[in-house]
Amino acid sequence: MSPLSTRSPEESRLYLELQPCASCGAPALEVAAQWLGEDDGGVLVSGYQTRCAQCGAAAEFEFTVPDEPPAPPQFGGPEPSALIDAGQFWTVARELAGMVPADPAQCPAEDRPDAREAIAFAVAALTEVRKFLPADGNEVPPEAFFTPAGRAAHGDDPTAFSRRRLTALDNTYRQILQAYDA
Repeated sequence: MSPLSTRSPEESRLYLELQPCASCGAPALEVAAQWLGEDDGGVLVSGYQTRCAQCGAAAEFEFTVPDEPPAPPQFGGPEPSALIDAGQFWTVARELAGMVPADPAQCPAEDRPDAREAIAFAVAALTEVRKFLPADGNEVPPEAFFTPAGRAAHGDDPTAFSRRRLTALDNTYRQILQAYDA
């Protein structure tokens, strides 16, 4: 098996979280073991053994280890992901932001660090969606939705992937993050 090309450990872990079980299709893979080593060509790889929480099926994944991964919560550099599509990142961003009260005063003090981390990852995921926008385009192109889940997210609301809507949502998430940082 050739290692998958990843841009960061965060991208690798998110990829695993988004993978359905190859046996039963459940989105319930759990990391059972992790290792760092070299593949047959001497390339540094991080490996994960997963187990499906529903049926117990095991699977292994290997990812190349980037030379200079970005600091968390970032998922990668300036290029769009080849592992996670625009629709998947959009769904992750919306789910994470949906868990966070927009006003930190409405969040119990003991939950604020987790809420701050969730909204920071929502901003990072939405940033990833925006990387799929062509420099001269106003919408994320169809080829940026290369998984069934990503195509479903696009099909549910294609207008959500316009530059205007993505920019507005990004501004909102960043304002919430700033409120948690204040």
